[in-house]
Amino acid sequence: MSGPPRDNGAPPLRVLLAEDEATVATALEGHLRALGCEVVGEAGTGGEAVALARERRPDLILMDIKMPDMDGIEAARDIAEQCPTPVVFLSGHFSEQLLEEVVAAGGMAYLLKPASAAQLQAAFNLARQRFQEMRDLREQVDKLQQALEARKLLSRAKGLLMAQHGIGEEEAHRRMQKYASKRNMRLVDLARAIIAAGAVAGEDQGGKQNG
Repeated sequence: MSGPPRDNGAPPLRVLLAEDEATVATALEGHLRALGCEVVGEAGTGGEAVALARERRPDLILMDIKMPDMDGIEAARDIAEQCPTPVVFLSGHFSEQLLEEVVAAGGMAYLLKPASAAQLQAAFNLARQRFQEMRDLREQVDKLQQALEARKLLSRAKGLLMAQHGIGEEEAHRRMQKYASKRNMRLVDLARAIIAAGAVAGEDQGGKQNG
């Protein structure tokens, strides 16, 4: 059986297989190799899956839910914290509760056994797409938070300059831009320096008054 065509020069998908039943694992490994995947590790317990994910850094994990030592859902939670990786879950049965647990653990797809090569391929494509979308969304949120923090710092720094020099907001902003440009600094870094200097000046003034 041959897998779907791959882009010329595209590296194989590196997959970690976590399945405790030997016969099922052998069948799945055959499907994975037929799809052109590279099996970078095989785990028989949830704990092994976590350790191998951390060590091998696979592109994707095919994870059985029911395993000894630590079930697949708990293992996926640990992996999400230590080395975020798209996970496709395998289970012998379906239930709404199990699906909710899979989603809560960060699972990107959920297949029933026995899974065919075509089902695996479709699940892998979906899982990787969802994982990338979530990563992009987190990056956007991080950038928005950084932008908001930068605005707060700039506003506070301008306020200090306005109070110290008796100038308006526009003039304070112009002076900051000019100073930052001369010294090849980011405005937000200059704002932090102004705030830090203001805090030190405040401490010195307080110390003199107490003295």
